Order: sequence, then structure tokens, then C-alpha cells
Amino acid sequence: MTVLHQVSNTCRESVYHGKSLFIAIASVIWLGGCATTGGSHLAQLETPVKVLIVESPLSIDPGRLQKVLATDSKTELSLPEKPLEYGIAHAQDYALSAMQSALARQPGLIVVPMPAEGKPFIDSVRDSDLKAGLTQDAADHIQSITGADALLRFTITDYGLTPTAWRKGYITFEVTTTLGLAAIIAYSGSTVARAAAGAYLVQEAVEETAEAYAGFWALDVVCRPVRIEAELIKLHPLTTAWKYHDTGLSDVRLSRLTSVVTPEERVGQLDQATDYAITDIVAVLSNVLRNSKPQRLYKP
Repeated sequence: MTVLHQVSNTCRESVYHGKSLFIAIASVIWLGGCATTGGSHLAQLETPVKVLIVESPLSIDPGRLQKVLATDSKTELSLPEKPLEYGIAHAQDYALSAMQSALARQPGLIVVPMPAEGKPFIDSVRDSDLKAGLTQDAADHIQSITGADALLRFTITDYGLTPTAWRKGYITFEVTTTLGLAAIIAYSGSTVARAAAGAYLVQEAVEETAEAYAGFWALDVVCRPVRIEAELIKLHPLTTAWKYHDTGLSDVRLSRLTSVVTPEERVGQLDQATDYAITDIVAVLSNVLRNSKPQRLYKP
């Protein structure tokens, strides 16, 4: 065995979990960047904007939810079995309450209460997939029964586990950065060192894609990511004025990696991650609205 492999194996054994967690968290900075669209359509909305909040149902695979909501179950669960049903109900109720509270605190927004007489119709809108569009007739009906200018529709897309979209992105990130490091070494040091280190790092680019999953597991346990997608729909004329998504992470406590996390602590992590995601979404929306148009006085 070469000296290079002896050193690399020793280092790998000593820093494996810490390195995986570090890279996964570093990747969050790169992968967790939130995409936003909108601008010209937002400028057409006079502030404060009267907003009706609608939460679309979760469409997360039950197997992924079970890893978070029913970790002690020895059999595969499916909806509407109680552990999953209770967990989903809590997730959605908490997120809706947090969204209503966060939006109500924004000076450029007025949260419109859900009218009792229009609830069945709005429930049908709520139960549709976030990607399913409204018709102008449906939008006009919502406006007539609520007085809202816009619909803020959101959904939880990932709950307690790293978003599935991060997996492919992480591998791209890891391979790119590792090969980049190999390229830097190729321009420094002796010929032998350059060849050995470069070959080693190229090999690492492949091996790290497997190690990524250890980092994701650690990130799940430590931070319990919650990803939320939101869109602001102008009701007349019907237009998607703004879209955004954010992934919230609970406060880091590394002791969770070596101790048993109680169900109560896990729920607390999920709630905190939900709060952080919603706080960011609302802050961005409020900032975009504030900077896109002049203010007007609200007259009830």
C-alpha cells in the first residue's frame, strides 16, 4: 500500500462523518438558494394587497414520511394510517397558522378571512395540486366571495428529509468542486505529487457521491429540513404574479447524532424548520411588493 493511500485511509476514518455533514451543510448554501419569479405582474397590484391564503395538500411519498413521522414502525405504512395521518395534519395545520401569522404582520398585506359560505368552493381549489392552474371563472368567483386581490397558495414539498431535488444537485456540486481542487493541485508542487494527488481526487469525486448520503442523513437528524413552495396568484386578470420556494432548517445541535431524539424534540425541530421557511418566504414577498410599486392608503 502506498504512503498516499495509508494517509488518505487514516484521514478518512477519522473525519468521515464530520466531513460528510460539513459538505452536506455547505451544499445547502449552494443548493438551498431559492428561485423566485415575478416582477412586472406584481407591479400591477396596488398595496396593501388583500390576500386569501390557501394551503394545498402534501404530495409526499408515504415511505419518506414514515421515516420522519413513524420511525418506530416495523411495517410499511400507507395513508390514511394513523401515525402518518396525525403527522400530516399537524404539519399542515402548523404551516397554515404560521403563514397566516407571518403575512398578517406585513404592512403591505392584508389577510382575508375564509368566508364560511364560500369554504366548500375554496376547499376544492385548496385540494388541487399546486401545479394545477385556476380558470378565470374560478378566480372571479373567489374574488366575489372574499374580496381578495390575490391568492397566496403554498404547499409543503419535503418534510423532515433533505429535498429529493438536492440529491442530484449535490453530486454535481461534489464532483465539480473535487475536480476543481484536482485542477488547482495540477498547477502546483512536484510532478509526482501532482500526478498522485490529482488521481486521488478524481477517485474521490466518485467515492464522495456515496458518502453524500451519510451527510444527508446527518443533516436530516440535526436540522430536519422542511421545504415549502409558494405562489401569489393575481385574481383579475388571472396571473401568476410571483413564485418562490425555501427550505427551513432547525437550529443545529450536533448531540442529536449520538443520542436518541425523542418524538417531542423531532416535532419541535420540524415546527422550527417550518417557521424559518415561512418567515423567509413572507419576507421576500413583502420586500418584492414594497419595492415594485407605490403605496396607497387602504380603505375598508
